[in-house]
Amino acid sequence: MPKEIFWYDVKGKVKQMIKELLEYSLNKELEAILKAGIRRTELQKDQRNGYKRRSLGTHIAGRIDNFLVPRARKSVKFTLLKRYQKRLDEFDYTILNCFLNGHSTRKTAKFFYDFFSESTISHQTVSNILKKIDSLVSQFLKKKINDDYSFLIVDAKYIKNLLKIKGKSLVYSV
Repeated sequence: MPKEIFWYDVKGKVKQMIKELLEYSLNKELEAILKAGIRRTELQKDQRNGYKRRSLGTHIAGRIDNFLVPRARKSVKFTLLKRYQKRLDEFDYTILNCFLNGHSTRKTAKFFYDFFSESTISHQTVSNILKKIDSLVSQFLKKKINDDYSFLIVDAKYIKNLLKIKGKSLVYSV
């Protein structure tokens, strides 16, 4: 058997195992939330109401399509998945790291398409993921620098009115 076929088969088996484990875990979580299994009991809070199909982007095996999410008559919050979640947080973190390591948004999108082949990560998706950390970056940029530091090393930061600092010795390094 050629190694390409072997690894393609392994990827398919891993996806199938993740899909089955996800469906099983969601069913068990719904049982715990409803306080009942398949049969009706006195302690039961709500009733099951079929399934809905969803897809999810993972950092392990790419996109997992059409897994079944159990439903209840009333709205249920799962701890395993957020309500409209399309990608795992770890997948977003991987995209973010790829961008922070020097790829542009388009190169990052192309990398994930080449790596997972069926992935629907666009450069706009990468930009939307980066918007999540904009507030953290702006907090960092607005943070005041105390006199406690002996050295200041600045990389890729434009400092306006640098010469107006009086009475302080300053070392600027690039």
